[in-house]
Amino acid sequence: MATGPAEKRARIDAEKPGLGPVRLDRGYFDKEFISQFRAAFTDPSLCCNTEISPKDADACQGEIAARPFHTGRLHNIFAADFLRQLKRELGDLQWHERSNDLYSFYQTDDLALNSNPHIKALRNYLSGEEFVGFMEQITGVQLTRGYLDLAAQRYKPTNHLLCHDDDVQRGKLTRKIAYIIYLAEEWTDEDGGALGLFAQDAEGHPTSVVARLVPKFNSIGFFLTGHSSYHTVEEVTAGDGRERWSVTGWFYGPADAPEDTQSSPLPPSTVPQPESLLTLDSEASEWINPEYLKPDTQAQIQDAFLEQSSMELRDFLRTDIFAAVQLELDDNLWAGAAERGPAHV
Repeated sequence: MATGPAEKRARIDAEKPGLGPVRLDRGYFDKEFISQFRAAFTDPSLCCNTEISPKDADACQGEIAARPFHTGRLHNIFAADFLRQLKRELGDLQWHERSNDLYSFYQTDDLALNSNPHIKALRNYLSGEEFVGFMEQITGVQLTRGYLDLAAQRYKPTNHLLCHDDDVQRGKLTRKIAYIIYLAEEWTDEDGGALGLFAQDAEGHPTSVVARLVPKFNSIGFFLTGHSSYHTVEEVTAGDGRERWSVTGWFYGPADAPEDTQSSPLPPSTVPQPESLLTLDSEASEWINPEYLKPDTQAQIQDAFLEQSSMELRDFLRTDIFAAVQLELDDNLWAGAAERGPAHV
């Protein structure tokens, strides 16, 4: 059966996984640890942060942030030397700047087909039965084998990622668990870049950060995605040009049946909206570059957006429309405008 580009992106190459040079520290497979961690992680009444450590495994430590939503973290998960070699391979890849009104950071392409030995070993292990089965056991969530998103990020000073929830569905599959493997060494709270977790108001809208996970080398943080998993990566403030490195992605599972949400609609936008601007192709063609209205072009844009999570459409407006807009947006238009900060401030 033919596979579309979006599916190819998520599907891991069908090699035998093999453990290679990477494997989760054996202490985490202790049955008592798995049982205790799962019991706490799946307990809706858990109200206090909890630490759980396997017996006879001094380097291993698990913790669960109870509020605002359960977020797990495991420390010293892999051999440190393996992650340092992984970071060297990542450093040799092509990095793309991702920047818009939601985020600013640098990212690799999806690593699903990367053949560098340490990158490939990590990908195959994370998508293999041992690790996927382990994540199922400690979270109580059913996951789909063979589907994994995996990419690396670098946050330089001033880089950030604003509030969002990671709740994305793809066909019959949906993101189930978001994960972050931290590669930044000797990182402190003063360096910024913490994972901030948002509380919600009575209507289900994010309010403020009430818990934070400071990056720590060789640890993995994870949480269930959904309508309540609002989080942010705080601005990086590290000096001396240091960067917050990580490998992140999502595990997938069967999409849940639609359920009624208690959240009320967000307030209407204050930006004026042209009436029915894009309701008919004939109207769209009066404004938009006709190249972007072609079905083949739109399919390419969709595939590229799924791959890169951002998109720049150059020459989007028709040349005559853009010239007319520029003419109206002269200095006189802004002379009496009041200064305002970004919407999130």
